[in-house]
Amino acid sequence: MGVDCGFDVYPSLIEDLQGLYDVFLDEVIEKYKNELNPSTGEPLIQIIGKPETKNAYIFFNVGEGPILPYRCEYFLRFESKLVKRDNVFPYLEGVYLIARRYFNGFVQFWASGMSPAWIGVPNAKTEEGPVRTDHEHIYKMMREILRLVEEDRERSTQVDSGKEAT
Repeated sequence: MGVDCGFDVYPSLIEDLQGLYDVFLDEVIEKYKNELNPSTGEPLIQIIGKPETKNAYIFFNVGEGPILPYRCEYFLRFESKLVKRDNVFPYLEGVYLIARRYFNGFVQFWASGMSPAWIGVPNAKTEEGPVRTDHEHIYKMMREILRLVEEDRERSTQVDSGKEAT
């Protein structure tokens, strides 16, 4: 029995962000490509399938085998149970911190039954990560999407309370 831990992506990424997502995946691969699972000595990550296909993903050979799909619209969660045989937490945290740099408003770290602050993971909602200047146009689009989502949320709150704005 263990604690589930990881991060969610919400709202889900749209296909228009595939280019930025590819750069995110490249950074994850670059960071972990030469690492071995300390428990088994096997390569830490494996690429399953061809990246251009819908069912391709990056498999982490640690914990319960968290995966990163190659298609951004399928990227909803990165998680594993924290198990004794493998220390999976550093990998969950590492991928989260990379994802936060690319998709800051879209990722939220969680641990079942615990506050992320308790386990020492910085959260995008309370601590901003550095903005990647090499993809500023994508960030402008993401900020606009978040602004529109917030406007829609406010509008639906007003409608629910009977104060519909015109």
